[in-house]
Amino acid sequence: MKECFECGTTDDLQEHHVVPRSRGGTKTVTLCYSCHMKAHGRDSKGLQHGRLTKEALQVAKSRGVKLGTHNPKIMKAILEGRRNQTTRLLERVGPSILKASDEGCRTIQSFCDYLNERDIKTTRGKDWTTGTMHRVLKKILENK
Repeated sequence: MKECFECGTTDDLQEHHVVPRSRGGTKTVTLCYSCHMKAHGRDSKGLQHGRLTKEALQVAKSRGVKLGTHNPKIMKAILEGRRNQTTRLLERVGPSILKASDEGCRTIQSFCDYLNERDIKTTRGKDWTTGTMHRVLKKILENK
């Protein structure tokens, strides 16, 4: 059975990196919550993960790792996901919008009312608003 490396208790155990991962550490020791706080220079108010995360990001950046959406691969994946989502939405809702147009809908609000009355939801499962409908109609016009 595991116990705290420092005080020997078996309650509320956590793994503590002797050398922080952000600084290349791989080895851990088992500490209880209280001893883990002390190891990080805290009493019982939480660990300073934010500081360690910032340090890790700085180290990665200094090694030349591109972080966040500035990474071209990540941006491509995000944009591709949005394109796929838009395509699926247009395939699902497009015919209903065309039918609404044939039935006399001419304003953005009338298209929203048409879809909401038929319980056709947005991709997030919500009722249609004029803002959402405006974006969808714009996409339809772009795809023509």
